[in-house]
Amino acid sequence: MRNYYYNPANMSDYSDFSISEFNVNYQSDKLKTYLRQMGSGDNGMSVKTNSYKKLKSNNVVWGNARYSNMTRKDLRYNENLDFERIAPYVTLDSVGGDINLENYHFAGGFAKKMKRFSFGLSGSYDAQMAYRSRDPRLRNTTSDLLLSAGINYKVYRNYQVGIFGEFNKYTQNSALSFVNAVSYPIVYQSIGFGYSNYFFNNSFKTQFEEFGYKIGGQISSKNGKDFYIIGTLSSSNNVKSIYPKNSNRYYDTSDLESKISQIEAAKFINLNNNRIGLILSYNSTIRTGEEYGYTSNSDNTEVIFKRKAYKKEQYTTSIKGLYQLNLEKYTVMAIPFLSYQEVTDRRIYPFSGQKYDSYTFGLDLDLKLEINKNQVLTFQPNYAFRNVNKAINALDTNVSSGKLEWIYDDFTILTSDITTVGAMLRYDLKIQKLPSFFVSGQWTTTRIKEKNNNFVGLSLGITF
Repeated sequence: MRNYYYNPANMSDYSDFSISEFNVNYQSDKLKTYLRQMGSGDNGMSVKTNSYKKLKSNNVVWGNARYSNMTRKDLRYNENLDFERIAPYVTLDSVGGDINLENYHFAGGFAKKMKRFSFGLSGSYDAQMAYRSRDPRLRNTTSDLLLSAGINYKVYRNYQVGIFGEFNKYTQNSALSFVNAVSYPIVYQSIGFGYSNYFFNNSFKTQFEEFGYKIGGQISSKNGKDFYIIGTLSSSNNVKSIYPKNSNRYYDTSDLESKISQIEAAKFINLNNNRIGLILSYNSTIRTGEEYGYTSNSDNTEVIFKRKAYKKEQYTTSIKGLYQLNLEKYTVMAIPFLSYQEVTDRRIYPFSGQKYDSYTFGLDLDLKLEINKNQVLTFQPNYAFRNVNKAINALDTNVSSGKLEWIYDDFTILTSDITTVGAMLRYDLKIQKLPSFFVSGQWTTTRIKEKNNNFVGLSLGITF
């Protein structure tokens, strides 16, 4: 029900209990098959805390915070953060390397429930800082501010309708430098599929600024525990600017517009100790890139055109089932799922593109066992298989041999069948007069192109 709680007005009924948690985590990725722009995984530590508190007069507050210090390994053909947010308009070179990455996250909200109305407000802020201590020396910062509000109205008995909205402002600043000023690789300003903005190549400073919003509405019964239908529309525009050498100003080079629409419907039935549910959802994501052309034939650098040159469409349809058995000493939950996805990614001037469709099916399980009044054991195994039905490409080969090998390797990975198997084990213990503490471990292996990518995570924390 993650999407249901995008409306902060629904947080009044998120839980019947107040709960807080603090934990320290370690994670390690060992990826053998990966997109070079994303790196071969993040290794490092993080500290997290979250809290949900029920107050008097039907008020609730919640909040969470996180700090992480990671090493992102083997990053190539990308010298920016948040690749999936700004692609294909990244700064790239063929050398790359590991980067040190720090992340700060803060979020909180307030909701109040009255006789017929309920409303909620929430906000979050994320900041990242990345750097590399050898050539090419990256310095990168991001900030991401999100504010949201929602209101519900009970129209009849347990039925209510609601509306909500979000506002988002995102900024990224990036700079490259080289200690060796004599011999360094070409720095490209990518426009996708191995091509770059020739006019601004070897420019080392870039800036991304994005404004976005989301609006949504819902119909639900019994606070979403019986059924709900929720729909959202969101739009954002991300402008990339480049600061060329021997210049005193930034120049806008691309506008990346994203439009996302989503609808989700869920129905749940309780039969004695059994709970059965079904969730259907559809998501459409369309990203369109407009690019600027410049000339410097005169004393001034001037814009001579702006045209649409890039488009990526992604459509996903999914169905999830739920079966939950609640008994005195344990609960068992099974969530089978099936999804179908179509992706078309292309650009013009010059033309290059790829298209593929796939289906994914799997099963998530959750077993909670009360060993005694002071101990609980949780075991969550999972399995998923992704099968690509059809994949075609019209990738332009008029690029350097190194870039051509890279973009074809990307296509092969994106259109490969993927098998994922994993499990999480958590042990909670309550000692008299002390907060409960827990220890958990997670392991996931993903098989791509006959190679295994392994992830391991460990966590130690307290709940109170």
